[in-house]
Amino acid sequence: MKCPVCSAELPDTAKFCGSCGTTLSHAAPPPPLPSQPSYEQHRPVMNSGPSWGSSTPSTPPTVEKKYKVLRFIAVCIKIFAFVAAGILIIAGLFMIIAGATAGSRPSSFGSSADIGPTAFLGGAVGGLIMIIYAVFVFVFLYAYSEWMYVFMDIEENTRVTNQVLLGRQ
Repeated sequence: MKCPVCSAELPDTAKFCGSCGTTLSHAAPPPPLPSQPSYEQHRPVMNSGPSWGSSTPSTPPTVEKKYKVLRFIAVCIKIFAFVAAGILIIAGLFMIIAGATAGSRPSSFGSSADIGPTAFLGGAVGGLIMIIYAVFVFVFLYAYSEWMYVFMDIEENTRVTNQVLLGRQ
């Protein structure tokens, strides 16, 4: 048996064409609708750039946005990522400045022990660790909120694909 759309050779028991995906029936296949481009028009051609063979792209069906509360939570997590990173960076800079000022003033206990370099080094290292921690917190929280969007987009794309496939039948 041959596929009526792409003329691929198929076994007699096939219900679908393995090449183009056309549903096969023993009755004569319906003629393709003029408004729907065939599979061959949408198949990408290698080394041809972003074009999919059609000059007018078909628009996907509109689907309502779901999970409004999850989208709101993702936005709140992004805002919190910026706020937390800002606070931690300011705290790290404050630690560096506090270490520098503690290392530059004389000891208040009247002893001759010099704690300046130790205080400066402690403040600088502690401040740098705080700033690095701020970057990690920001990246983790921002990535977490983006993953929420990824999973919501996967669900939305699944619904759109389902509507497109149901529209073909």
